Amino acid sequence: MSVGLLNTISDAISGGSDGDDDVFTYRCASCGTEFDLPKTRMIGVRCPDCRSMDVRDASER
Repeated sequence: MSVGLLNTISDAISGGSDGDDDVFTYRCASCGTEFDLPKTRMIGVRCPDCRSMDVRDASER
């Protein structure tokens, strides 16, 4: 494993590092809603509107 991946896993388990305020923007493929979540919550993400798990990185179009 790379050191970067280990740091990412460690940060996720410990609740983050310097960038505690870092967020990730998602777009729901089902209903189109865009929403932000902390990067530490990237597993099991559901759309807050329709509850679909079919979400994508909002920066990818």
